[in-house]
Amino acid sequence: MNRGAVVVIGLARTGRAVARTFAAEGRAVRVIDRDDNAELRERAAELPPGVTVTLGGYDSTSLDGASLVVPSPGVPWDAPELAEARRRGIDVRSEVALVFERCRGRIVGITGTNGKTTTTSLVAAVLSRGDVPVHCGGNIGVPMIDRLEAIGGDDWVVLELSSFQLESVEQPRCAVGCVLNVTPDHLDRHGSLENYAAIKERVVRFARDCAVLGWDDPVTRDMASRVAAPLRWFGDAPDGDRAVTRDGVVVSVERGREVAVLPVSDIPLFGPHNVGNVLAAVSVTRACGMDAASIADGVRDFSAVPHRLQTVAVHRGVLWINDSKATNTESTLMALRSFEGRPIVWIGGGRGMGTPLDTLAAEVAHRVRHALLIGEIAAELDGALAARGFTDSHVSGTLERAVDDAASLAETGDVVLFAPGFKSFDQFRSFEHRGDEFMRLVRARTAAEDS
Repeated sequence: MNRGAVVVIGLARTGRAVARTFAAEGRAVRVIDRDDNAELRERAAELPPGVTVTLGGYDSTSLDGASLVVPSPGVPWDAPELAEARRRGIDVRSEVALVFERCRGRIVGITGTNGKTTTTSLVAAVLSRGDVPVHCGGNIGVPMIDRLEAIGGDDWVVLELSSFQLESVEQPRCAVGCVLNVTPDHLDRHGSLENYAAIKERVVRFARDCAVLGWDDPVTRDMASRVAAPLRWFGDAPDGDRAVTRDGVVVSVERGREVAVLPVSDIPLFGPHNVGNVLAAVSVTRACGMDAASIADGVRDFSAVPHRLQTVAVHRGVLWINDSKATNTESTLMALRSFEGRPIVWIGGGRGMGTPLDTLAAEVAHRVRHALLIGEIAAELDGALAARGFTDSHVSGTLERAVDDAASLAETGDVVLFAPGFKSFDQFRSFEHRGDEFMRLVRARTAAEDS
């Protein structure tokens, strides 16, 4: 085995986990990040002795003596520095590819454009009702590479897998793979919807024990013809093993026999789309051998994941909801449809990625009492709403101003819904940073009103 240096590109969570792993194995590790700021310097200081860190970018010597390059998920798989590594004959592997190669446990891989964080968390919560250890991570924010030593052969490893991660793994080794849905997203990176869908499809195409697909999405439904493992559906599939709703009850249909799981009314999450996420989790966890009672208990005890239709406050009759993870049109449409019959003050906007605004503008005009717009896309989105005849919108610009405007506009019975519909990188480091700031602002505002 070539024991040359490991070059890690990126000093975020994944990069630091990879650096710790290879340093513990006695490898020489170099971490390179194109940025240079106080936060990165603090992160660098926390790495193990012997890990060298270069901030501020790459130079011609960055790859000298390397035998392995591990890029962070945010680095495009065809980035120039990776192309140069391949030209030199240096192995290029992502963190998630290393996890698939090294993990002893049984991997459940879950992907999709929307709902994957909630579904991944649901699956892990249900499997934790069983009698073997469960480890949850991946794109959900917790790298797995530096936790592999603690994982046994019978353990469940539940991974949320993004397209950025999957593009680096030709044949992901999942015991159970699930694709929830596919709608246009990240096309600036993947080029076309067809390529984006093909990357997602790898999770089920190479699944070993079971593949789970959403019936109601034509893109995922089409994947079934290329799946070799036994197949389970979720949604309104007419036949086959599947999870469906029957007369207000979540039901698992297996070999023609119906197993009642729990009433839909027991699902503790906002919105009809979350019923779909529960159906997906039922199909996945039944494939993993979980009984219906344990699944029901796991769902009933589940709390919304941070930044996904998360209740921040109920203040003076106004419900404040943080859905910062709504970073595309489809996820924002789901959020808007989650509060049927309640007036909505919507805070939206951010960095546009070239996605047409017509669908979002139509839904906002139909469902929203007042729209408060932020970020780079605000003026363009305001124009799209005006073209729909919707005049109850205002360009707040910043999130802080939008929270103040919402507090002034909201009335008893309203929902203030922060479901931006766009990426966060114009004003924030990540959707988590954006959501945390929203919650801080809301709590500060409501506390000030009560003082």
